[in-house]
Amino acid sequence: MRGEREGFFRTFGDCFKFHSYRELSERDPGQSAKYFLKLMILATILMFLAAIPAFMNFSRNVDKVIGNFDTLKITINATPQGPIILFPDDKSREITIDWASNATGIAQGNYLIAKDRLIKKTFFGSQYTNLTGYSNVLEHKETYKAILNIGLAFLIPSMAVGAYVFFGIKFFIMIVVLASVGFIVSRTIRFDIEYKNCFNSAVYASTIGILIAMMAFPYNIRIPYFRVEWIGYALSIIYFISALKSSGYFEKKHDREREMEHRSRFLHLKE
Repeated sequence: MRGEREGFFRTFGDCFKFHSYRELSERDPGQSAKYFLKLMILATILMFLAAIPAFMNFSRNVDKVIGNFDTLKITINATPQGPIILFPDDKSREITIDWASNATGIAQGNYLIAKDRLIKKTFFGSQYTNLTGYSNVLEHKETYKAILNIGLAFLIPSMAVGAYVFFGIKFFIMIVVLASVGFIVSRTIRFDIEYKNCFNSAVYASTIGILIAMMAFPYNIRIPYFRVEWIGYALSIIYFISALKSSGYFEKKHDREREMEHRSRFLHLKE
């Protein structure tokens, strides 16, 4: 495992060196695909680290929104068919919502939300909180802010998995399209290169584009008629073109003419 990690970070560093692409383009495509999956893990982690200031600013934004109301009350009218269990596979976070319950304790899980009460299991027993007095949001602003922050914290793992899958599919499609276009254009201008080299080059050249795009995503930074992630995409294309140049070669015109001459002679003799 340690060797694999060192190999990944060594390859990651090579992706920023133009002279390394000749060797990178000759690798097995399966190895390149594994690198892409690991790159997406790293990019997802960096995206959430970059988003920490945005998460910290979340409470201040809640204050601004609530401050625009003179009165704000919450009333819930729900009739579920039965108890609802959130996070059933994680006993430490399991939450049971049962509006019809009049329970004063918890049989299973750590949290029970009833129509007028919240019960939390603690080391010393069940902690009971009356919810009827919390319908006025403005009077209990700090409590609601804490609930929203806790809810956001619960959602972060799911958000990370969703981001990994969504961006992984998006960037892989872009890589395949880039590799295909590069291969078609190369063969059209008689540049001798294999599709394997184009695919590998596209995977490794996409490194800088993926990092910039994902780290800029939480802030959606825009300049008129311009998006920040375009810088990363442009750099990736530059690396990709450089990689193709170092991985193939142009067919010599005179050799092509000689080949056609030999073919015509062979057909003439055959006749």
